[in-house]
Amino acid sequence: MSLLRSILRQRAMRLYLLGHLLVLVGAGLMEMTQSMLPMALAASAAVMLMVPLLRQLGARFARSRADPTRH
Repeated sequence: MSLLRSILRQRAMRLYLLGHLLVLVGAGLMEMTQSMLPMALAASAAVMLMVPLLRQLGARFARSRADPTRH
């Protein structure tokens, strides 16, 4: 349970998971309305919500490349 708590404490991961939730909601609305618009909006939001996580991972990668003694 502590692994789940540590993951959910990170703002970037919460936003990433919110993006996945929006994709599920968009898929449900797409089925109900017979329109592609809800899914397109949800997928766009999911991509935008993924950006903070990618920045965090990129910064972590850059720090590890800058310090060769750190593993």
